[in-house]
Order: sequence, then structure tokens, then C-alpha cells
Amino acid sequence: MKALARRMLWTLGLAIVVIAAGVAAAVAWWPRAPRGVPPDLVPASWATFRASPGHRVHVDKGGVECRDCHDVEREGFKNPGTAMCRKCHAKEATLGHHGGTAELATDCTTCHVFAPDRQPKACIDCHRDTHGKSQGVTTHATADCMKCHRLHESPATLTTACAECHEERAPAHAAHEGSHGCADCHASHAPAAAADATCSSCHAQPAGPHPAGHDKCSGCHQPHDFKAGGESACMRCHGEKTTFAAAQVPAHAVCTSCHTPHDPASAASSCVGCHAGVHVDHGEAPAASACVTCHAPHRDDPKQIATSCTSCHGKVAAFDTGAHAGGITCERCHQPHEFSGLDRRAICARCHERQVQLVSTNTGHALCDSCHGAAPQHTLSKPPACGGCHQKELATITPGHETCQRCHDPHAGEPTPACATCHATESSGPHGSIKGGCQDCHRAHGPAGLASPPACTTCHAQSNLPALHAASGHTNCASCHATPHAPPKADRATCTGGCHADKRDHQPGAAACTGCHVFRR
Repeated sequence: MKALARRMLWTLGLAIVVIAAGVAAAVAWWPRAPRGVPPDLVPASWATFRASPGHRVHVDKGGVECRDCHDVEREGFKNPGTAMCRKCHAKEATLGHHGGTAELATDCTTCHVFAPDRQPKACIDCHRDTHGKSQGVTTHATADCMKCHRLHESPATLTTACAECHEERAPAHAAHEGSHGCADCHASHAPAAAADATCSSCHAQPAGPHPAGHDKCSGCHQPHDFKAGGESACMRCHGEKTTFAAAQVPAHAVCTSCHTPHDPASAASSCVGCHAGVHVDHGEAPAASACVTCHAPHRDDPKQIATSCTSCHGKVAAFDTGAHAGGITCERCHQPHEFSGLDRRAICARCHERQVQLVSTNTGHALCDSCHGAAPQHTLSKPPACGGCHQKELATITPGHETCQRCHDPHAGEPTPACATCHATESSGPHGSIKGGCQDCHRAHGPAGLASPPACTTCHAQSNLPALHAASGHTNCASCHATPHAPPKADRATCTGGCHADKRDHQPGAAACTGCHVFRR
């Protein structure tokens, strides 16, 4: 029973407290009559107006008297206008919100309501639509405007307030002098995507940047820490690329080794950064981009070092080993990076060292071009006839010697084979071993040498010949020596056939007269 009694008393006490609080609130809310104003000047609607938000703040909470705003004696309780506000709120009037256009001009009473039939407008009531330079609020339309805006303060917008709602963002991009934080890129009420268009306001160089396919900075850069995405960012759009010699050259596997992010198309000129020692003199392409004319950066086969020469030089041959003598690659003659200013003699010597050495002492044949033409020898042709240069030799050629190469090596010039190669019989005859050789009596062609064989007596003077050579009737060499290259004839038929007919029956058993009649000592 005692516990029940205590509980009842506690409940009764609580009810008395609640009722008292309600009465106090009602008394506080109920407007008190205007003080110091004659009753006949107080309108019947005073209580209704006193209940408006503006009057309750000024009169009930601020203790403002009616006469402080209203000229009661002269105008009664007529609306005094906003000029009275400046008496107490000069700062707020100066920093107030004055609207965006003439049609939407605002004053104190736009937001601070003193009439009983009006409610204070929410910011979005006016800012839902675009007014002049002020865009309609879409982003943050449901947020409490007062978290970011202070209408009667300077600055009116608190950019630091962004982190209260967006604490997951780390705006390291704004960590620089003069930064306004998020507002550097984001307009408060614009969509986040609109920030992409603001990059160039600070990053004018590189201009844009707008290389083809890279229209938005945020495609590669993380907006709030502004770090480039590295290779992963490139691959998001370009995928895995097969890159030239990437297995042997690790730098080739890194996109930014060649491609400048804000000027990716200039990659062709980046080769010189690593290959400064390679002088490129090939084709008509600018030296800065000549490398990629032969070395395709992203070919299907990464093992292929260079593009086939004949892919550009199809008129030379159908494939890279089809020119000159066949089976010889273009690089045997042409240095890929120094294609012009060729030392033709040095090039020929790579394969024709012996021939180049031989012509070095052969006057008139020292240059390969003399016989093989001045144009690049991509298609071999016969050398011109020797007579084109050696016209005197051609005019004096001895029959049987019309083919120059039978005696002359084209590169050495001097006759290399012995006459015996063709004239074996003559070389084994009586004159085959003379000191001067065949040239003492013969020439293959002029203008040097003897035009015809000299008389026998040039070498064989009659007075010096032994034995029967001095006998009368033996002075004509041809009588016994039918040819210079055969031994003399001393058989019975020769001697008795013409000169010694009377001796035909002399010693019929002797076949040759020289057995007894000697011509040698």
C-alpha cells in the first residue's frame, strides 16, 4: 500500500509539472498588449500581427517596443518599410541578400515575415530556377542552405563546409597557396561532371588538353588527388598493346616512355630521347619522326625489327632479297640509318674485295661505275663492250682475238692467260722459249706492239748462221722453214722437190738430207 501511494504521489507531481510548463508556454506565446500606446490607437488585429515570426523575434525575444519601428501617432501601425531595419541591422543590410534580377529583387521582408498571412520562403523557392547569372539549384537542392551560406556574413559562402558531408573526399589537389578548396573546381550547385571543364582555367598549358580521345582530364587523373592513373589509365581505353621489342627493351613496355600524356601523337619524335646517337638519314620523313617509318611501334609481331624495305621500295624488288644478284639482303649494301651519301666503292668491296683490289691499279677501271653503271645496281646487266672505251684496240684487233676477256681479266687489265692457252702448238715450237715471248713477233691488237711479224733476219742475221745456212741458195728461210713455229724440213722430198732435183737418186736409202748435210755446227 505504501508503494502504491508513493507511485500515485509521483504521478500527480509529474502531471502538475507538465501542466505548469504548458501554462508557462502558453503565457509566453500569447502576445502581450502594446505597451505605452494609447488603447484607441491599437488596431483590433494587433494580436494576429504580433503572432507573426518577425514580431515574435523582435518583440517577445528582443524586447523591441512598437514605437521603435512604428510612428504610432502619425501613421499608426502602418508597415514602416525596410528602412527602419537599418537602424539596428546596418551590417546585415549591407551584406544582405538582394536578389539576382530586377524582377526578383529582395529586401528584408522577403525572408523575414512580419505579416500574419505569410510564411518565410525557403531558399529553394526562388533558386529552383535560373535567374540571370545564378543557375537553378539541382545539386544540393535538398540540403540545408545555411550549412554553407551565411547571408549576412562575409564571405557569404563557407567552402570549408564541404567536408562535413563529403568527408570521404581528400582534396589534395587543392593543397596549394590561394586555393579555395573544392570551389577551385566545383560550382556549388553544378553537377560534379561539370568540374572537368574548369581544368584549363589553371592548367592552360598544355592547352586544353584535348588530344584526340583525351577530352576529359579525369579520364586519366583522379580528380581529388590528381594523380595520373599510370599504365592502368592508358589500358582502360587502349587495352594491352603489342609493343616493338618490349621483351628486350623494358622502357618500350611503359606507355609514357614514348607518349607524352598531353601530347600523345608526338611519340614519333620521342625516339631521340633514348637513341640520340642514331643519325637517321632515310627517306623524306622529318628526322624527328623518321624512326617509326621503319620501326612500327605497335606491330602485330613484336619480333619483327623493321618494316620490309620493299614495302616502300617495291620498284626495286618484290622482296628484300630479290635485288642485285638475288639472296642478298638490302642491308648488305645500305646502312638503314644512313641511306644517302653512299661510298659505292666501299659497298662493292663488302662482297667483291678481290675485284676492287685489282682495279685499284688498273687505270680507267678504278671505279666500279665505269663498267657497271652509275645507278644503284639493283638489277644486274652485262657490262658494256670493251670497245666503247678501247676503240683503238678494237680497230686493230687480230682475227681470233675479238673476245677481250679471253686474254684480259676485266678488273686487272693486263693479259693474264699465256698465249699457249689457245696456241699450244705454236708455243711448243722453235720460238716457244724465246726470252721476249710471243710479243716479240706478234700482237693481239694495237696500237702497241708489232703490226706484223718481223723478218727472220731481224734476229737471225745471215752472216751469223752456221754451216749450210751460208751456202748459196739457202738464204731464203722459207725454203726450209715453212712456218716459224715448226722445225725445218730436211726430208728428201723437200730438198729434192724444188732445189736439188738432181739429187733425187742420191743415197736413196736416206730419208733426210741433214744426216750428212748439216745446218748446225
